[in-house]
Order: sequence, then C-alpha cells, then structure tokens
Amino acid sequence: MESLYATPFAVLQCPNLRLKKPSWIQMPSAMTIYRIVLVSYFLVTGGLIYDVIVEPPSVGQTTDENGHQKPVAFLPYRVNGQYIMEGLAASFLFTIGGLGFVILDKTNAPYMAKLNRLLLLMVGFSCILISFFMCRMFMRMKLP
Repeated sequence: MESLYATPFAVLQCPNLRLKKPSWIQMPSAMTIYRIVLVSYFLVTGGLIYDVIVEPPSVGQTTDENGHQKPVAFLPYRVNGQYIMEGLAASFLFTIGGLGFVILDKTNAPYMAKLNRLLLLMVGFSCILISFFMCRMFMRMKLP
C-alpha cells in the first residue's frame, strides 16, 4: 500500500518554496475560540441542520373550538420533529445550562472574595436548575 502512495513522489519533486506567514494573521484569543464554539453549539443543538434539510415553519397553528387559528410553538406528539422557534428555545436553554457549568468553574478562581464566590455559585446553580426544569417542561408539552 505504501508503494502505491510513494509512486507519484518517485517521479515528482516538491518545489522548494520559501513562504512566509503574512503578518496580519494572528493566533485567535481563547475567548474568540470560546465564542465560536458557543455559537456553533447553540446552532447545532437548535437543529440548524434539521431546519435546513426539512425546512419546517417557524411556528405552527392549531384551530380552537370556535374555529379560530392560534399559533403553536411546539410540535406535539413528535419527538423527532420541531418548529424553528421550538428548536431555538430549547437550544437557548441548553446553552444557559452549559454557561451555568462554566460559571461554576469560575468560582474556583484563587483570591476571589467570598461574596463574589457566593454570588457566582448562586447564578451558576440557578442557570443549571432553570435550564433543567424548563427542558423537562418542554418535553411535557411535547409529549402530553
């Protein structure tokens, strides 16, 4: 197998180029990478790929007993289907829960005042708990 890969290089020779990296290209900062990862996490968990392929409506509608059309944010009885707003709301909750864990990690920083540590603990745990219970409520609305 290796001889198959080496055959073109027996005839061809790589040019000896002296390329320099442009001075305007820099290593991105850690926060820039974190933001890119967080935005991509938000879009992927929101079902961006599903939304592009299936093209669901942003919200649905249902008819009440009087014959009036009412908007519906959740696609009932279908776990593997969603409206666009439903996916974005769930993705927002997933992201808030993840940010709660990041905030909890920041509480371990040395030389942090006790009040700041307590406030960060409260905010981190509340983000995680709100996210968890709201996601459970979404699933109850989806599967009555």
